[in-house]
Amino acid sequence: MKLCWKSFLAFFLCACLLLSVTSCKKGEDSLAGKSFRWALSREPKTLDPQIASGEDAASVILALYEGLARISEEDDGAQSATPGAAESWEHNAEYTQWTFHLRKEAVWSDGETPVTASDFLFAFQRALDPATGSETCAPMYCIRNGRDIHDGKKTVDELGVTVKDDYTLIIELEYPNQNFPILTALPVFMPCNEEFFQSTLGRYGLEKSTLMGNGPFEIDGRYGWEAGKHINVKASDTYSGETAPLPSDVSFTVGDEEIDLSSPVSALTSGSLDAVALTEQETVEAEKAGCSIVSFEDTVWGLCFNLQDSKLKNADLRRFFFRSLNREELLEQLPKSAGEAQGIISPAVTLEGERYRTMAGGISFPGQASEKELSEWLRAGMSALSLDKAPTFTVIYPEEQEIGPLVNEILKTWNEATGLYYNMEPLEEEEYNQRISLGDFSAAIYALRPESDGPYSTLSAFQSQSSGNVFGYQSEKFDSLLDEIARHSGEDAASLSLQAENQLLEDCVFLPLYTGKHFYGMAPGVKGIRFLPYGGGVDFIAAGKE
Repeated sequence: MKLCWKSFLAFFLCACLLLSVTSCKKGEDSLAGKSFRWALSREPKTLDPQIASGEDAASVILALYEGLARISEEDDGAQSATPGAAESWEHNAEYTQWTFHLRKEAVWSDGETPVTASDFLFAFQRALDPATGSETCAPMYCIRNGRDIHDGKKTVDELGVTVKDDYTLIIELEYPNQNFPILTALPVFMPCNEEFFQSTLGRYGLEKSTLMGNGPFEIDGRYGWEAGKHINVKASDTYSGETAPLPSDVSFTVGDEEIDLSSPVSALTSGSLDAVALTEQETVEAEKAGCSIVSFEDTVWGLCFNLQDSKLKNADLRRFFFRSLNREELLEQLPKSAGEAQGIISPAVTLEGERYRTMAGGISFPGQASEKELSEWLRAGMSALSLDKAPTFTVIYPEEQEIGPLVNEILKTWNEATGLYYNMEPLEEEEYNQRISLGDFSAAIYALRPESDGPYSTLSAFQSQSSGNVFGYQSEKFDSLLDEIARHSGEDAASLSLQAENQLLEDCVFLPLYTGKHFYGMAPGVKGIRFLPYGGGVDFIAAGKE
């Protein structure tokens, strides 16, 4: 009798376990095989991973290509690296040498050509070659000789990357980096087949016929990429990654021809879109409608001057305007949900796995100057520019930020300090962005949002030759600091980065005021879409829908 009872109990437990696994599998199956839509703010100029930039291009590239690793998110929101084109990796004791083992079954989207270590070597060399003109290769400077190659001081053959065999890649770093695999998930690190690249005759990444990816999706059919309309991708039959793509297809729409984007929340609730970027105000409506919200505190807003403006190129005048402000009074006018900026670099930025701000400490905000100091700076600046009175100008800012009281406090201080009148001009986003990009402004409330993690990414926006240098700032001393930051790690890199922040403050280029968030919404029932911070794109590989 005991034997029968034990047999029955064992059978019952096995049946329960089988039922549980089956139910779980059915749950996953019920989310799989669905179609998704995401609206690009603009059509990418190219889908060449080594030169493409911006969130729109990154989102499509994440679908079509795969780096050595992929980025996953832990329960606490921290990022970690999971196997991508490489099924495993190891490092030496100092974290200065990494060995990646590629999947031997991986092939390119032509279904035949193997993905090999040489494809990654060629991609890395291409990205760092100054002739390529990549604006996104800064994260590669940690590779031995990477910075010198990009600066034209060494050749691409001297890059610290070795192909041991077809499926083993060894990467040597300039300094220890425990989180290096996370970097390899960035688009600029994704592979490029040299033979196919050469066959495109300079048109690589510009159209479907000049694309060959290794990612979880591929462009869907002959008309999958229609300029100005959409880029449609489907789950790839040739992908052999650790996790198969959950969706059947994703449509990246361009503009508002196919989808009405006048109300992002309505687009979510109507099923027109499965996810969309939202303003902070729109998140309230979205949550009430059952949408889920994701946010990143990855932005620092501050007052900046255009140093190419003849009125503000003088450091004494900039110092007068910056140091006349009372920071405590300004902070009282911040938007309710905004936090005080502790520096030029955002609080979310990390350095080798640790919060940068914790490592470096806060920057030294100078107090409001005395009337004597302000008078001396104003006289010196006016004399240098042969002016008989202080220059006046307008401060522009994005209308959606709703920071009128803050800007008004700034102008009020200047009006009282000079006896003159300064103006503010709230602008719609498109016009504001155009004015900034054209340098058509004297002063602005501007958002610093890096394209990748790490203090270097933020600070490089102020580099003299950077295309992202909207401030017109030119400083050999600052550029030298950036070079040193790129060559150091840990506490040394944090200390140098803090010096760079303080120099920008001393030179009165950017005065950090408050931190800002980016918000994304997912439609009711949608799960698994991964939004990457710093404009890193949107990853749909694990996207499911009830």
